[in-house]
Amino acid sequence: MKHPRAHVWKAAAATAVGGVAMAGLRTATGRPLRSAPTLAAAGAGMAAGGLMAYEWLTPRSWLYGPVFWHARTSERVVALTFDDGPCHPYTGQLLEVLDREGIRATFFQVGNNVVREPNLAAEVASQHEVGNHTFTHPHLTWSWPGTVREELLRGQEAIHEATDTLPRLFRVPHGWYGPQVISVTGDLGMRCVGWSVMAWDWDRPPSDVIQRRILHGVSPGGVTLLHDGQDTEAFPKADRSHTIAAVSDIISSLKANGYGFLTLPELMDLDERESQPN
Repeated sequence: MKHPRAHVWKAAAATAVGGVAMAGLRTATGRPLRSAPTLAAAGAGMAAGGLMAYEWLTPRSWLYGPVFWHARTSERVVALTFDDGPCHPYTGQLLEVLDREGIRATFFQVGNNVVREPNLAAEVASQHEVGNHTFTHPHLTWSWPGTVREELLRGQEAIHEATDTLPRLFRVPHGWYGPQVISVTGDLGMRCVGWSVMAWDWDRPPSDVIQRRILHGVSPGGVTLLHDGQDTEAFPKADRSHTIAAVSDIISSLKANGYGFLTLPELMDLDERESQPN
């Protein structure tokens, strides 16, 4: 399945390549065009614009600030993360799987869903790490800083009210980190989080496809992304049964390949230790 933003990335790359090509245009005799300086400037601008567009839209970009998406380690550990909950009955079913497997995960909760399912949100927080995934799950890519701040603060308030927990991790909806998102997140004392492998399970593929995509992309220090709830804008009644069905097999396969499981804060701590000079 193609990445849902593949067309945007391709456009950004094409813009960059096209800009460089423009800067080198020549006439049929091989002489530079008279407007070569202008074209060179335009080409450089287009190349920079293409790069900025790509970096704006990738969940791993550090162009505008730090985004944690994997640990720099060779140790076979991985952090399981779940977005868009809490959501009955899927979040409860997922908690049963994780409890049976003895694994703690990290859940990025949507404030709207927390308000609807406060007891379920509290149950998650009592066993696992909880992060902020905004209040209404909007696209924040082109939002004003004030809008970003309001979404984060409302999400914090809802989660704190239900769970007595104040998240320190934030994952932007749809994975699109712009400079204003990273700036506001830092101002609020939170860290931005991406991922290293996702199964595109928001599109409800079969459970075996979800499992294959995760296992194909996982690596030491990785951060997996799956969904236990719904995007309150695009999928108000999303079915996560295929994801829940896949999780047990994913965990079993990872264990069979020597992987252990950490929460995101634990994985971040490992990354800091591994990155320290000897």
